[in-house]
Amino acid sequence: MRKYMPGWFAALLGGLVFLSSALSRPASAVPEEPAARSSAVELFLDVYSMTRSAYVDTVDSRKLVEAAIEGMLQSLDPNSMLLTPDEYQDLQIQLEGSFEGVGITIGQRDGWLTVISPIEGTPAYRGGIRSGDRIVAIDGETTEGLATDEAVSRIRGPQGTTVNLTILRPGVTDTLQIPIQRAVIDYPSVSAALMLTPRIGYLRLSRFSEDSPREVLDGIHALQDSGMTSLVFDLRGNSGGLFNPAIDVADIFLPAGALVVTTRGQAVGEHSYYARTGVMFAGRVACLVDGGSASSAEIVAGALQDQHAAVLIGSRTFGKGSVQSLSDLGDFPGLGHYAVKLTTARYYTPSGRCIDRTLDEDFMAPGEAEDWGIEPDITVEIPQPNAQLVLRLEEQAMFFKFATQYTLSHTVPDNFWPGQEVLSAFRDFLTAQGFEWSEDEFQASITYIERALLREIALRVWTMKAYYRAIAPHDEYIQRAVQELEGVQ
Repeated sequence: MRKYMPGWFAALLGGLVFLSSALSRPASAVPEEPAARSSAVELFLDVYSMTRSAYVDTVDSRKLVEAAIEGMLQSLDPNSMLLTPDEYQDLQIQLEGSFEGVGITIGQRDGWLTVISPIEGTPAYRGGIRSGDRIVAIDGETTEGLATDEAVSRIRGPQGTTVNLTILRPGVTDTLQIPIQRAVIDYPSVSAALMLTPRIGYLRLSRFSEDSPREVLDGIHALQDSGMTSLVFDLRGNSGGLFNPAIDVADIFLPAGALVVTTRGQAVGEHSYYARTGVMFAGRVACLVDGGSASSAEIVAGALQDQHAAVLIGSRTFGKGSVQSLSDLGDFPGLGHYAVKLTTARYYTPSGRCIDRTLDEDFMAPGEAEDWGIEPDITVEIPQPNAQLVLRLEEQAMFFKFATQYTLSHTVPDNFWPGQEVLSAFRDFLTAQGFEWSEDEFQASITYIERALLREIALRVWTMKAYYRAIAPHDEYIQRAVQELEGVQ
């Protein structure tokens, strides 16, 4: 039977068929027979047409096709995926390090669009937007039932234009009308750079963007001007980003000619990447890693460990030892701009380790299946909270709600830490909210609770630098790194 195919669907499917044959076929392989490829496409179209015409409910063809493509790519590995127009735009913003908007992080709280935090120095920050503000209207249109990604799209816009936000603020009866002129918002990848001791500096790199190498080097130079001779380089929670900036960041700490990483893929071959400029920071380095350190962060950590340029401290990294290529599929009428992230290579540290946790066990050497990620030189054990309690606290936004109430009636001093008085007030707040817990659960999670309260309270009024300065004395990873560096100075 003949199958109806919307024009945009034909273009998207054609693009994906081309993409698949172009990226996944090794040069020496015999191309798939056209008849076989055509038969496979016919199978897909048969099922698509049948579902469109015979399914019990009306189905949206766009959602149907997106789900089919997502399923196809997810069957390969967790990192290959279709990027919808909104996802593609968000990825571009993360990688470029800047965007045009007002500078706020928003999310859903109690079913309402709520400001998580304004970014310091941005139009939203200068306009008086606060953490906990509910955005009830954007340019006069209600946000009730509005998804977060749609709200983000409405708030962002060209530099110099104005968006009008209607705000409902805790403790204020009437709504506030706040016009904000959009601007270019910088989104730095270095979250903080500060001195821990007169000789030990601290630099946190939260992701890898095009500007990361420059930001890291600028941060190091500023710390050296303050007397730094040794560095705590924090890659915890850094889930990666661009590949080439990882090479350039590693280059800061390695001698010219040192191997950084090797990539191998059946369609792209094997390539080795080396440090080029020579050591730009020759002091001792302690690199912090954890289960959230992945991808580009693992490239840097693996290179510094294998080349003996740093001591790794923390816990085993995530194990994303693969490289994804981003293919722009272009605009589709009425739908928007799509792209595909496809895994095209795995990478190997200078010593030849492949740390990818998605490797097929059939291709692993005996005992290698559990050898994913990077094991640090020094492991730091920290108390594990009661998982169910902290999950319920986060899901019900108890830390966020308490911080909103607390900052309305308290000043947050420079030396603030949520000690016993704050913890007691938090217990009373939970009781008033009807939240049930046991004291044993609370005590088992006390470290997590303290830091979550600091996160929600202090970041409403502090810079990231001030936040990390406050948490450093209570951070087991940082303190272990300081001990290691002080022991050799």
